Amino acid sequence: MPDIVWPVTYRPVAQEFYLQTLSTVFTNPYTQSQQVLERDGQRWVSRITLRRGTELAWEIDALLASIRGPAGHVLVPDFRTLAPRGNPGAGALLIGGTGRTLSVTGLTGQLLPGDLIQTSPGRAHIVTAAAGPGSADVSVEPRLREPVVTGLLVTSGVRVRMRLTSDDAGRNPTRPPRRTEWQLEFVEVLPEPT
Repeated sequence: MPDIVWPVTYRPVAQEFYLQTLSTVFTNPYTQSQQVLERDGQRWVSRITLRRGTELAWEIDALLASIRGPAGHVLVPDFRTLAPRGNPGAGALLIGGTGRTLSVTGLTGQLLPGDLIQTSPGRAHIVTAAAGPGSADVSVEPRLREPVVTGLLVTSGVRVRMRLTSDDAGRNPTRPPRRTEWQLEFVEVLPEPT
């Protein structure tokens, strides 16, 4: 099934969009000291609250029906970062990456912490330290799990391939005067381990 693109015109009244870490904490029952083990399951999570009148409510119901619950994939933007804070310049190129580092060249401006970079369709990484101008090794999270698609650096309109967490995502309480509300939760679709 092809990815569905979440329309930017369906702007939420509230959104959470963050990287969820996966850690195991061992606490010594006698000293309360802790050991923490970081696991390799960091993923993007988004929670969206929508409120719409009747006409748009029907469109959103149709969109949610086409996603087909957790079975479908949807490309979800972080509405706070539709455009980057930094300005990498029109000719910046993504030329590679490994681990938690992306190789970028042709920066005429800079990337700033918090900017998102699209490394392949549906894969987003957050810049953790300023980089540029010129060529730069850009520090990002989460770590790269698959090869990057080389070419023009994409920092605007970045989207993450996600799935709904519930079969009941289409629940739509409606209150007078015909205002419908949805509470949606999405998690990133991670690539299968190789």
